[in-house]
Amino acid sequence: MKTRVLALSLAASLAAAASATAQIRQGTVEINPFAGYLFGGTFHRGSNALFTSSVDVEDHFTFGGRLGFNITNLFEPEFQYSRTETAFVSRDNDGVFGGGHNQRLGDLDIDYYLGYLTFNFGHRRVVPYFTMGAGAAHLKPRVQDTRASADTRFTASAGAGLKVFATPHFGLRFDGRAYTTSLGDRRRDNCDGFSDRCCDTFSDRCSDRHWLTNGDLTGGFVIAF
Repeated sequence: MKTRVLALSLAASLAAAASATAQIRQGTVEINPFAGYLFGGTFHRGSNALFTSSVDVEDHFTFGGRLGFNITNLFEPEFQYSRTETAFVSRDNDGVFGGGHNQRLGDLDIDYYLGYLTFNFGHRRVVPYFTMGAGAAHLKPRVQDTRASADTRFTASAGAGLKVFATPHFGLRFDGRAYTTSLGDRRRDNCDGFSDRCCDTFSDRCSDRHWLTNGDLTGGFVIAF
């Protein structure tokens, strides 16, 4: 009798362990609040109407959330919203070797609205993933003595991370992403003051496309149901 009870207890323990390590992902919805740090990037000279020289975007705290649906254990469409309340800062190059402190030039709010296709590699307790997507960045500057207006621009993104599940319905998520936002074309005459290179000799005008490139590192928790 004792042997039978022991065997049943062992079988139940093995079944519980198997269910804990082999999570079923297909058909589940995942909610992922997160927070972290955005590495702001640069608005290069000629990329905007506010500044006549290159300005940096201050590295700053960021936060947001993601909503995903696991079509299969591998494919998961996701929507992400994130917000960063950061600032424009100057590039201080005074002195022989530069240095000094960057000057704050104004505020900048960045809101990302992005759709992703996430590839989850495995359905066990630890799930690494790769993701890529696109959407829009809403850029809202506030610079003194300027008529700065908000603008919405196309953004592409890619990233990778790790989900670590404590139970089938709850876990932690660690993520790193890169973003590149189109700032539009700047048309210019041959050899103007904004660039070191000249246009094609067969054309009297040319254009450059500018991008704001940045990235973030975030962490949060995952609720799956």
